[in-house]
Amino acid sequence: MGKLQGQSSFFVPGPPAKPGEAHKPIVDFLLKEIRGETVLDLGGGEGAYSLEMKKAGFDTTVADINEKSLAVAEQNGLKTKLLEPSEPLGENLADTVMMIEVLEHVPDPAEFLKSAIGAARKRVLFSLPCTNDFKTLFECGLSYAHVAVSDHLWHFSYDELKQLLDGLGVEYRLTMGDCLFPGAGIKLLRDCFSGPLGFLLMFPLRVLNKLGLISKRYPSRFYGVIEKR
Repeated sequence: MGKLQGQSSFFVPGPPAKPGEAHKPIVDFLLKEIRGETVLDLGGGEGAYSLEMKKAGFDTTVADINEKSLAVAEQNGLKTKLLEPSEPLGENLADTVMMIEVLEHVPDPAEFLKSAIGAARKRVLFSLPCTNDFKTLFECGLSYAHVAVSDHLWHFSYDELKQLLDGLGVEYRLTMGDCLFPGAGIKLLRDCFSGPLGFLLMFPLRVLNKLGLISKRYPSRFYGVIEKR
């Protein structure tokens, strides 16, 4: 899809996760899929996810091009590796390489994935925003906060991301998760009513949604696992 253009001031650079603010579904994914003892957190910023992996007993290193972010990671007791954009990443650096919300920021996702695969001995794990239904949501005035940011260079649909992975000739699993919004119709229904009456009509739906009794339709994130053979 390339870069999604927006006229709203809502489209601003998105900050990376801060230590202590790691997204639980991503943490659960990593803990389930990591293989081996050593982990390289590629593009890990301040180390929000590395910190969670360290707590779980993994030997984790945060690798990034931002020295200030790495300084924060070091203050939290994490090992770090400063990356130089012009230098190759290296081979067999860790059992598992993880890339959390990184691929959408790099100029060449295919080459970046190749570097990550070379650096891993067992697996590459990644997550990134899913924009499979973003157009529908955007037209209804809804969007994902982690998607509608101006520093994302790429917005992948499922088919586009699958095509990218197929082109690498690797064994992989790709799933969509973290579903949001019970449907754009909820937003349209809300717009039809205003004031106290609107609140009363929407209140039961809000309660059911809070209890998880309304199925959510729109996946907001891709989860990928690449096997190193």
